[in-house]
Amino acid sequence: MASARCGPSIREFLEYYVLVLLGAKTRTMRELVEEIKARSAENRSFRSSGVLDVGIRQMEKVLYRLADRGWVRLRSPSGQWGITGAGRHARREIEQKSAHASDSKQPAASKLIACLKDVPRGSYVLDVGTGEGFLARKLARRGFRVLGIDSGAFDYSKDSVEKARQGVDSDNGRLEFRRADVTELPRARRGFDYIVSSQAVHCMKDQPKCLEAIYHLLKPGGRFLAVDFLVGREGFFAHGFHCLLAISREEWAELLPAIGFDDIHMYKVKNYLVVDARRPSSGRHASATALAAAQTRAQGANDERRRICDAALRVSV
Repeated sequence: MASARCGPSIREFLEYYVLVLLGAKTRTMRELVEEIKARSAENRSFRSSGVLDVGIRQMEKVLYRLADRGWVRLRSPSGQWGITGAGRHARREIEQKSAHASDSKQPAASKLIACLKDVPRGSYVLDVGTGEGFLARKLARRGFRVLGIDSGAFDYSKDSVEKARQGVDSDNGRLEFRRADVTELPRARRGFDYIVSSQAVHCMKDQPKCLEAIYHLLKPGGRFLAVDFLVGREGFFAHGFHCLLAISREEWAELLPAIGFDDIHMYKVKNYLVVDARRPSSGRHASATALAAAQTRAQGANDERRRICDAALRVSV
């Protein structure tokens, strides 16, 4: 998603990671901001806004929240912040609780499939970012007709569609794979009954644009279901800074209605998030103004987003 992100999920991660950084050495507020930006720099390989660029005001709120708990303290007049004994103890407790964190991809996929349990067999499903067909094959085995697409935009995925096609003949014509970008895919004659995505939304270069394309590819009343990394401390323990490429619960709740989705449900499955949303039967779609506002917030493209985030923190802290 974007720079200058806010909300409980991001704040939860920052509160923990500040303890990590201050446990190594004292730092100024500015140094903490720059260190987090540097450590998340690898996310640029997915999109330029993948780096977590924390605002000074946002970091100030996090530090004073931790100081109120007695976990950090400001060492005047140097402006250096340091961790306290209580802070070190709190960090150890957090890490001990997360010591056995494991990848929960299979349970998360099972939860997504469980959301489809009452769907008529043979419903037409689009699997966006199918990779080697992990989710598409599961759905085909349950009687769905599935089209899996992948853009092959990254080195690790450039051969994925070719690999996914291996063994398709055994699926009785229920499964097809194509190399395609969801934003350029022609709309099916009656639209897709369901569109699913497993660990692909976080890779999208322009998440709002892709989600809007998904909305239009669904038939009225169709549903969109996605599995992706959980944003926050728990997601970080399992997936590192990579989890911050995903959309947080707060951001999903803001972005999906702006596009036009309703009947939105979210399920936490350990370090994953399962999202289930519907395109209304009426075909209602959000106004261009509402969507543009959501895109601006998602991309962090201007100072207004930073001001809104700081205002939200002032209310919530």
